Amino acid sequence: MDDLLKCLTEVNVRQQQIVEHLASRQGKVEDELAALRLAAAQHVLLPDPRIKAAQLLPKLSGDDDIKLYLQMFETTATWESWDRSEWERLLGLLLTGEAQRAYFSLPTELAESYDELKKEILGHLGLSSISAAQLFHEWEYKPRRPARAQAAELARLAWHWLLEGTPPASQVAERVTIDRLLRALPPSTRWALGMTNPSTIAELVGSIELAEAAMHWDPGER
Repeated sequence: MDDLLKCLTEVNVRQQQIVEHLASRQGKVEDELAALRLAAAQHVLLPDPRIKAAQLLPKLSGDDDIKLYLQMFETTATWESWDRSEWERLLGLLLTGEAQRAYFSLPTELAESYDELKKEILGHLGLSSISAAQLFHEWEYKPRRPARAQAAELARLAWHWLLEGTPPASQVAERVTIDRLLRALPPSTRWALGMTNPSTIAELVGSIELAEAAMHWDPGER
């Protein structure tokens, strides 16, 4: 009887050792699998954003509203978490026509800035604030076109001129003042001024004063 109990005890101890060994081995295997998964995840290549851009966005066409197209690009780029420093390069792959020419006309240091590229594109297509102001004042009603569509076009020009960048009311008033002052200048002063995009009234007035002084300067006084 004692021998039987002793044998059973040894068997029980052995089983316990086997269970502990298997548990230890299972833990090591799980650790190894976790390490392999981590290593694999670190070596997974992320999708090339250039490919994603071509898949998600159509190339710009002549019928597209450039402003809406740029908004669509920015929304997609933000949603896809594309590096903002890559935006101008990705957008450049999608441009055509005048917008593409604006892209290639930029100096290298400016072409690497999305904000500068956007400003240049809008300027080339007549949608900078100064260009929009010019188009706003030159706008004419066309009796054969739907009134609703024409009103929307005029409102869009006004928005680009006065509300681009959501400026405060004081800046909107300043834009209107600058525009009116520029239009009231004599042609000779405007020519001597040589300024196309003054940003503040003070800047414009200072340039006008310099231009007028240069126009009235007598070389014999030197």
